[in-house]
Amino acid sequence: MQVTIPNQLLERLATLGTVLRDEPMSGHTTFRVGGPAQVLVFPSGPRAAGDAVRLIRESRIPFTVIGGGSNLLVGDRGIPGITLSLGADGGWKGAIRREEDGTVYADATVLKEDFIAWCLDQGLEGTDFMAGIPGCLGGGIVMNAGTFMGNFADVLVKIGLITADGAMKTQEVRPDMAHYRCMDLEENSIVTGGWFRLLQSSDTAPARARIRAILDDRGSKHPLQYPSAGSVFKNPEGLSSWKLIDDAGLKGHRIGGAMVSTLHTNFIVNYDRASAGDIRALIEHVQETVSRRFKVSLHPEVRMVGEFA
Repeated sequence: MQVTIPNQLLERLATLGTVLRDEPMSGHTTFRVGGPAQVLVFPSGPRAAGDAVRLIRESRIPFTVIGGGSNLLVGDRGIPGITLSLGADGGWKGAIRREEDGTVYADATVLKEDFIAWCLDQGLEGTDFMAGIPGCLGGGIVMNAGTFMGNFADVLVKIGLITADGAMKTQEVRPDMAHYRCMDLEENSIVTGGWFRLLQSSDTAPARARIRAILDDRGSKHPLQYPSAGSVFKNPEGLSSWKLIDDAGLKGHRIGGAMVSTLHTNFIVNYDRASAGDIRALIEHVQETVSRRFKVSLHPEVRMVGEFA
């Protein structure tokens, strides 16, 4: 259901970036599904994003914040109100720079693959765990994304934030903040960037070889030929989601155009023009089946926003 948004607010937001009306979200998510955002705003930079948050909150218009769309399922009926995108497809392309203290700062909108490449070119190592993980750095920070090789909290020392009232601040990263697929951040805050401590190397050839091997391995094991959001479920403690799903006999199971991948069962793929409803229904079916068979609850990594039919 659409909400009333004053033209004056839209005009002021347009001075802070790009404003699109009724924009199909299928073009802004890796699942390639989703109805229209009533208003989609791409701020031109971190300060513009803070100003936009302040304006929207003062207007009391419902709003949703998204990143690069790689871990997102948008409902077929779209997102009412204002959607603020910190994705790399907007006007805020993102900066990376070396600080005087040796840390590397990068904006939230920088793609992980671009960050890895920049760091290697600067002779910096420690980003191997990011290889092949899609999306922008902001989403990786929020989720403390990673693999068995490491995660963001291992190399992150400080985070740039927009607070709930639109103010800019930084937050030091402490060990107790980091959890499995979660980072404790100030409530209702938005990540604008991060400072990373990486290792200086005189020869990055071995690191480049490792990353190529990681990408080749992921390419052989993951269904990259179909739109997806990567791994759908978090791993329960001591267990593997893909194995639970496989042992439940769900490999290749379909609902509409959505399918549990036959290559990696923790992937749900847009196999044949799936709707968001198909994908959500399949996620729920997998959860119900695994719970019934093994008494184990699977919790999605994928964030669901907007209205579903």
